[in-house]
Amino acid sequence: MKRIHFDSHGPVKWHYFFWQPWGCLGCLGRGLLFMVFLTLFLFLLSQFRSCRDDVSQRNLPPVESSPQIPTDTAEVISVAVPPINDEDIIEEDGRQLVGNRINVIFGAEATNEQQDEWISKFRELYPEPEHSILFHDRNTKLMSIKVPAEKRQQIIQDLPGQIPNIPFMVFDESIMEGSALPSDPVFSNRDTSWYFDAIKAHDGWEITKGSSDVTIAIVDSYFDLNNVEFIGDNIVSPYSVANGDRNVGLPDSYNPRQPDPVMCHGTMVASMALGALDNGKGSAGIAPDCKFMPISLGGRFGCLAMLQGLLYAINHGATVVNISAGLVLSQDLERLSVSQQIEIAKRRFLDLENVWKYVFDMADKYFVTIVWAAGNENLFTAIDATKRSEKTIKVSAVDRNMSKAMFSNFGNFPDMNIYESTISAPGVQIPGMIPHTDRYSPVDGTSFSSPIVAGACGLIKSLDPTLKAEEIATILKSTGKAVRGNTTIGPVLQIGPALKKVESTFLSYEEIEKFLFETSDGDSVSVTGTILRFLETEEDGALPPLIKMQFISTGAGKGIVKYVSNLPNPTPWWSGEYNAVKRGNEIVLTQEEAPSATEGVFPFSKAKINIGRDAHGKAIVTSLESESVAQRNFHFKRTV
Repeated sequence: MKRIHFDSHGPVKWHYFFWQPWGCLGCLGRGLLFMVFLTLFLFLLSQFRSCRDDVSQRNLPPVESSPQIPTDTAEVISVAVPPINDEDIIEEDGRQLVGNRINVIFGAEATNEQQDEWISKFRELYPEPEHSILFHDRNTKLMSIKVPAEKRQQIIQDLPGQIPNIPFMVFDESIMEGSALPSDPVFSNRDTSWYFDAIKAHDGWEITKGSSDVTIAIVDSYFDLNNVEFIGDNIVSPYSVANGDRNVGLPDSYNPRQPDPVMCHGTMVASMALGALDNGKGSAGIAPDCKFMPISLGGRFGCLAMLQGLLYAINHGATVVNISAGLVLSQDLERLSVSQQIEIAKRRFLDLENVWKYVFDMADKYFVTIVWAAGNENLFTAIDATKRSEKTIKVSAVDRNMSKAMFSNFGNFPDMNIYESTISAPGVQIPGMIPHTDRYSPVDGTSFSSPIVAGACGLIKSLDPTLKAEEIATILKSTGKAVRGNTTIGPVLQIGPALKKVESTFLSYEEIEKFLFETSDGDSVSVTGTILRFLETEEDGALPPLIKMQFISTGAGKGIVKYVSNLPNPTPWWSGEYNAVKRGNEIVLTQEEAPSATEGVFPFSKAKINIGRDAHGKAIVTSLESESVAQRNFHFKRTV
C-alpha cells in the first residue's frame, strides 16, 4: 500500500526534512530545539576527531628532530623542508631542478657552533632580503637557501672558496618523484602471493622473521599508521619532512574509494617490507618482526627533502632505508641508445653524484644499508646520479616468468665491467595495502620490488648487523637466481638461501669452545654485534662513533677484548685479561678490568658474558652484563 502524506495544502510527494514544521512547537521553539541538536552533534563530532587523533598517535614516541634554531638576527629558521613551487622549476642539462634555490650539506664532523658560524659568514657575503635561509636542521646538517635565479650557478661555484674552514658541500635542488607506475586499483580475490614462493620467503622465515633490534626506514610519500598491517608497537620515530613534525598521515583530500597513487605509495611500500604476518588480513611484509620508521616526504619533493629523510633515518638509528624514488629526467633521454646513456652517466650530474656519495659513505660508516628502486623508464639506471654508488643496493624488477619487467631500468654489462643493477625482485602485480582500508591492490613498478629487497636486508641484518651494503650485495648476488633471458639486471632475490649463507659464517658452540680453551696465542673471533653502543663525545652535534668487539686468545681460558670504533684511524680500547670457565651447558666469560679510555670518549665498563647454543647449534651470547654494551643475542664469527 502506498503511503501518502498531507499538510495544510493537501497531499505531498516527499517526507518533510527534519528542520521543517512538525509537532506542536512554534517556530521559535523548533528553532531552539534545532540549535540544541546541532550543538550536540558538533560536540560529538569533535570528540570523535579527538579520539581518532589519539588512536593515530598510539605507542609513538615524540619525534627527535632538532629544535628551531635562533640566529644572530633573532630570526627563527624553519626545520620543515620548504615546498617546491611549479613556477620555480626549470629544466637544465637533462634534469628538472629549482632555479632559485641551493642546498648545503655540512660534514658529519661539523658541530652546531660551526654551522652557526657558517650562517653568519654567509649573511655577510650574501645579505638579505635578496638571499634568505629557508630551512636548517642541525640534526641532519642540511640547509636550503633562496637565491636570485640568475646568480644560482655562480654562488654554487664561489661558496666553497668563500667559507673554506668549515666542511660542507653546496648543490642544486633537483626534482625527484616516486618510481611507481600508476595504475587503477584492482580489487579481486585472485591469488596474488605468487612472489613469496618465487623468492623463497617461506624458507627464510623458518630462520628469522626479523628482529626488534633492526629498524627499517621507509622514506616515501604518506603513511596510514592505523592500517591493519601496522597495528602493534613496532613503529618508531615517525617524521614528516614537509611539516618538521611526526604527522606522517595522508592529507584530508585522500579518498579511499578513489585512491590516489602518490598518496597510497608510502603505505603500499611499507606493507610490502614490514606488513604483519598471520594476522588474517591483507598481505604480508618480508620482515614483519623488524621495527618500522615511517618518514614522509609529502606528495611533491626534491633532492633536499630526500636527503633530509635519509639523514634523519641515519641519525635516528635506522638499520635499513628503502627509497622507492629517483630523479625526474628529461624524456629526451629515452630516445638515446644504451651506449649514449652510459656515456651520459659517466659525465653528467657529477655535482649531484658527489653529494649523494658523500651521504652514502656516511651511511656505510654507520652500517646503514640503503636500498633504491632502480626506476621504471627502461633506461640505464646510473643516468640517475643518486644511483651510482656501490655502497647502495639497486633493485630492478622481474615479472611472473622471472624475466625482466618491460618497464624496469637496467644496468649490467659484464663485457664492459659495468654493474649498476645489484639484484632483482618481483615487481608486477604485487599486492599493496590501500590506506584507510583492509584491502590491497595489485601494483607494478620497481617501487614495489625495492621494499621486498629492503625487507630481505632487514632479515639479514637481524642475523648479522655487522654486514655492510657491499657485503650484503655479494650475498644476495651469489645466492640469487638467474633472470630468464636477460643479463642486464641482477639475479632474482632468493631469501632462504641468502639467510642460510649468513648463518654459515657463524661459529658453532663446539667451535667457540675450542677457541676459548684450546687455541693458540693470537687467534681471534668477533661477535656479530658491531653496533653495540653510541659513545659520548664532547663535540655538540657531532655524530658519535660505533664500536665492535673482538676476542683475542692469550692461552687456554684466557684472552683480551679489543673494542674498535668505526672512525678513521681508530685507536682501539683494550680490556684487561678475561677468564673463561665452563658451567653446565654454558661458558661464562668474565672481563674483570675495564678497558682504558680514550680522551674525550666515555670509557667501557667491566663485562660478564654468558655463551650458549641457539636452536641451530651456533654459539650465541645469551646474556651480557655491562653498562657499556647493549643487551642482544650476538653470534660469533671468525675475524676476517
